[in-house]
Amino acid sequence: MTANYDDLPLLRRVAMLPRAVWVICGGMFINKLGNFLNVFLVLYLTSKGHSAFLAGVALGATGLGGFIGNVVGGSIADRFGRRSAMAVSMFGAALFTVLLPASSNVHLTIALAVLVGFFAQLYRPAAGAVLVDAVPAAQRLTAFALLRLAINLGMAIGPAIGGVLSALSYWYLFAGDAIACVLFGVLVLVMLPDVKPEPVAPVADAPATKAGYRAVFADPALRLYVLSMIAATFVYVQTTMTLPLHIKDAHLSNSFYGLLLGLNAALCILFELPLTKFVERRSARHVIAFGILVTGIGVAGTGLASTELPLVLTVVVWTFGEIIYTPVATTYPGTLAPAHLRGRYQGAEGMAVTIAQTAGPAAGGLLYAATPAGHWTVCVAISIVAALLILGARARPAVPAELTHSPGL
Repeated sequence: MTANYDDLPLLRRVAMLPRAVWVICGGMFINKLGNFLNVFLVLYLTSKGHSAFLAGVALGATGLGGFIGNVVGGSIADRFGRRSAMAVSMFGAALFTVLLPASSNVHLTIALAVLVGFFAQLYRPAAGAVLVDAVPAAQRLTAFALLRLAINLGMAIGPAIGGVLSALSYWYLFAGDAIACVLFGVLVLVMLPDVKPEPVAPVADAPATKAGYRAVFADPALRLYVLSMIAATFVYVQTTMTLPLHIKDAHLSNSFYGLLLGLNAALCILFELPLTKFVERRSARHVIAFGILVTGIGVAGTGLASTELPLVLTVVVWTFGEIIYTPVATTYPGTLAPAHLRGRYQGAEGMAVTIAQTAGPAAGGLLYAATPAGHWTVCVAISIVAALLILGARARPAVPAELTHSPGL
């Protein structure tokens, strides 16, 4: 690490990132490029004659599996290694993704959807832990921003490819998804260095503590962080749940909604990585809180917009809020975590996001149905709460692994 890292241009910073970062980012681009199941599962099941309700249950089942996968994935990453967790995740996801269209029983399909969601998210804590293990602290924000760039690029291109494949046969969607998972798994096994946590020196006379998720959630800062991310993500998911309902109520077209999502993706791709240089010198908690508030204001502004241009402006506002806080928020658990619990701390971040992504659409839909105007007001109020929570999430000194007891979950 050079002494004048803060003054280096962005491209030089990116070029300095360790190989492990490029492996993770490349694998995630491939994975998201082929992530067809979540996008097309409802359309596939309804095309098979199943009700929209059961199709929604199946999609929700992937969210439930993802929640469990984040929990277990954090433990596997810490106990058995980062590569092992990611390889098991990708190969398991590939297997059950291929099996899913072979099922003619909707209940078996739902069970398979749980397993797909479980294995598809098992990698996430390990991938985050690799970026913390392998990257010096000053470079981590750039590393996580590059990861989000890879994810956004894959998600921007993938649905278009999926649309072409689905026109030929839905089977191609599942096969393509499975191939993407296998490629990521092979890339991890062949190219990912054997990254290990930084060694931690023992501290004399420090009290022993419990390990596992009990230790993670005994950390007051982590608890506040998780609550903040649940609240912030609840607000953000309204952009894919109640925003389209609002656009429909405003008598605007579905294609216009698609253009808004395209605008969001384009802004993230263009500006997220460059903006990291401007936020990295500031307090992480303050940056996250500010970004959450900007996101909340943008989302809440939807309720005041009923024509194209005002809606475009609201998307620009909440997208820049997302760009400001998300990379820093994703990095923050690594700041809080002792080295031996990094996988579980990243798993806690995944749990928070998954909870909000699973419950947020239903809760937001019910609230919007009851009071559209009140729904958008609640969104900004929740954003304020999320910002206050993260401001209280101050890091505490980490307890060395050598002083902990049983590994636990």
